[in-house]
Amino acid sequence: MGNQVSMPAARAAPFAPNLTHKQRVTRLYRHALRTARDWEPDFDLFVKDAEKIQARFKKNKHLTIQEGQRLVEAGLKELIANRHPEPYIPPFAPGGTAYQRNIPCPPEDVNDLLPPPERRIR
Repeated sequence: MGNQVSMPAARAAPFAPNLTHKQRVTRLYRHALRTARDWEPDFDLFVKDAEKIQARFKKNKHLTIQEGQRLVEAGLKELIANRHPEPYIPPFAPGGTAYQRNIPCPPEDVNDLLPPPERRIR
């Protein structure tokens, strides 16, 4: 199911070219946490999943770069396979349910509410 879902540009960060191994591991970890948050609506359950993800990364901390690169590639495949079809978007972020709900008034409308220039307090 995960392969049919398009990936937003912000979620494609671990796949960017010319990254160091450390950057790829860090981005994979962050995106694994975000994916876990997408699947768990309850924060307490998400924390348990986050602890499991953290344990998996710490378990492989001592490996060589070559072994680590192989695990990063496998982790990216797992990330793609497990991504959510409708990822969580914070309400006030672009694409969120409350994005631009209370936008500021246009300046021309605000100026109409002000007193005439000669009566304004300076």
